[in-house]
Amino acid sequence: MNIVTSPKDPTRIALAPSPEKITVLSPVGYPPKVKAKTLAPRLESLDGRTVYLVDCRFDDSIELLKQVQTWFARHMPNVTTRIISLSATYQKDDPKTWSEIKANGHAAIVGVGHCSNCSPAVATHAITLETKYGVPTVGLHTDKFSRVVESVTKMAGLPQAPRAFVPQPVMGKTTVELEAYVNGKDPISGRPVMQEVVEALISRSVDNGARP
Repeated sequence: MNIVTSPKDPTRIALAPSPEKITVLSPVGYPPKVKAKTLAPRLESLDGRTVYLVDCRFDDSIELLKQVQTWFARHMPNVTTRIISLSATYQKDDPKTWSEIKANGHAAIVGVGHCSNCSPAVATHAITLETKYGVPTVGLHTDKFSRVVESVTKMAGLPQAPRAFVPQPVMGKTTVELEAYVNGKDPISGRPVMQEVVEALISRSVDNGARP
């Protein structure tokens, strides 16, 4: 049986001097450099405009976007909405889709971020549309990932990126339940979800996406 004993006075352990120098790295590290970005110009109104609803191919995301489309048909019939799915998986940039939206649309709603991987993807795609294609865009997420979205948008240089939240989960919910999400209040801000979405796309609410 081995018995391990500690020094009687560990604070007084002496080290022999050595001419050899060593390099010590700080465990704290360095914060990444963030390049600030700006939002795309906002629209004066959505009347007569086309809004793309971008399905990022997450489970049942398109079902929620269908309810967003229904909301527009009922409450803003002068707005044309088009649902479009990414041409590839959410991990990849999609210039083909972004170019179509830029050419044929005026604004976009991207969603739905409802997991630890898809929320960052939705936020990133929305920022791409905003900053590289000049399309006013709102990211749509579930409330459980609000802090993830906050972190991603901050590190991407656009902390004020507009977004709205619905309750978790989206997957497996009925049409009636998803309709209630869209017609209900954002669990994070307490404001009506679609009011946030619409106001984030028009000029009088250009800073709507900023959150404390």
